[in-house]
Amino acid sequence: MRASTFSALFVAFGLAQSTVTRHIACHDIKPPSIPGAKVITFSATEQYNISGISVDEAKGLLNFVSGLNICAVEVALTHPGVGDKVGFQIWLPLRGWNKRFIARGGGGYIAGTPGTLGLGSYVEQGFAVGTTDGGNIANSIGNLLPDMVQSSGVIDLGRFADFSSRALHELAVIGKAVTKSFYARPPSYSYWHGCSTGGRQGYMIAQEYPDDFDGILANAPALNFPSLLMGLSWAQFTMRRLNHEVSSCVFDEFYRGAIRECDGLDGVIDGIISNPKSCSFDPFSIVGLQVPCGLSHETVNAQDAEVLTIIMGGPKSSRGTPLFYEWEWGMNYTFIDPDMPSPDSRTLWDNWISILINKNPSFDMNTFKEMDQMVDYFEISHIEYDAFIATNKPDLSAFRNRGGKLLTWHGLADGAIPPDNTISYRERVEAVMGGNQNVNQFYRLFLAPGIGHCAGGPGAFPADALDSLIEWVEKDDAPTELHGTASSTRERKICLYPQVAQYDGQGNPDDAGSYTCAAKYTSADSN
Repeated sequence: MRASTFSALFVAFGLAQSTVTRHIACHDIKPPSIPGAKVITFSATEQYNISGISVDEAKGLLNFVSGLNICAVEVALTHPGVGDKVGFQIWLPLRGWNKRFIARGGGGYIAGTPGTLGLGSYVEQGFAVGTTDGGNIANSIGNLLPDMVQSSGVIDLGRFADFSSRALHELAVIGKAVTKSFYARPPSYSYWHGCSTGGRQGYMIAQEYPDDFDGILANAPALNFPSLLMGLSWAQFTMRRLNHEVSSCVFDEFYRGAIRECDGLDGVIDGIISNPKSCSFDPFSIVGLQVPCGLSHETVNAQDAEVLTIIMGGPKSSRGTPLFYEWEWGMNYTFIDPDMPSPDSRTLWDNWISILINKNPSFDMNTFKEMDQMVDYFEISHIEYDAFIATNKPDLSAFRNRGGKLLTWHGLADGAIPPDNTISYRERVEAVMGGNQNVNQFYRLFLAPGIGHCAGGPGAFPADALDSLIEWVEKDDAPTELHGTASSTRERKICLYPQVAQYDGQGNPDDAGSYTCAAKYTSADSN
């Protein structure tokens, strides 16, 4: 099934953009009541002809939006006894509201994306849309703020709770309240949309606030957050421990070598590893190969291969006990490349280890290179933060019982969050809630070959996922596949987990019609 476009959906549901306009003046909107919180500032102002760059996260694109006319609502609240300040931004179209409210998630330690960049594309499509700063635990480039470590040497858990979960529920309360006030009717449907941290936020809502949203699109979710952040440190930890840094150019060659070895395991040569579990690429097989690097060349050596083998096996104790998931061949190495951080930005895991584990913003990461430290830091992460932000409770019965729908896609080339992190959670939900078929009634997972973290990569991007969620929620038309596009000439089917897109061996490999959803890749049987 290929989902319709937004404009077709508007017509199909009788929600044409010209039919709904504001009911009261923007400045007449009253501050909402938020249980357990006190509103400290509130404003509602009309703004006209807004333009700027906007991330259309649903389609994985940057758009330029213009001519937006909105009622912009700004809310700041605090929780008595916590000493926090949490901000919220809601944009309400002055005309053409599609009778839906959507909340937008964030990334890394940033809880949401305000302004045109985060909200513009949704307003352009007719949504009332909102986001939150989650208590501002990070600066504008995503570094955790040093003041998360209080003068007493303990973490500001009040703000951490805002970021982890509390502000997400309050965004739903505020967003739907001001939408109802402005249009004199509540939204017909409410949605959550996010990837990475935004994906984790969506799962947190399904687990802890099941009544807040009708549909949740939560992609590449940062589940098991404390373990994930430690897992992300594994690559650079390994290079420090072995005193050998693999260069960006050599990382790129390992990527190309895995593609050469395993591209065809799905039956088609397309520059993508669609079947990573069957890939048996040996990094030592390219030792001695010269690879271009800037104006010169580098030679892949045995230490490079040793380091990569350890990295790909995932974090393990000195006894070989797994601490987190393995990485997949064909993934994008950007997130583990030692050249990745900018001069002004520390990595997510540097932040986690220095501030949240060691409670020391000046902690020297170069001292983190012993296996016992790695095991200890994993344990500290679990003990101190799982209850706040692990987001791994498998019982979604309350969300199911209220009629909620949860849709997730995860790129198989994701170099930040191993796909197994999501797959394992899905399997735990099945174990608790009656198996694959029962869970598919309200929670559907799709794996996108060749797609990196939230976007990018040579694979086909599932740009119709939000459309498909809307059809599922509003027409009970559950998606059996997503339609992936990589360019104007390449289209693919992205099948409902655990099915895979099997090439028919005859048709145009860039035509989605040349694939069928099957239980496994038949071309991999002999591997």
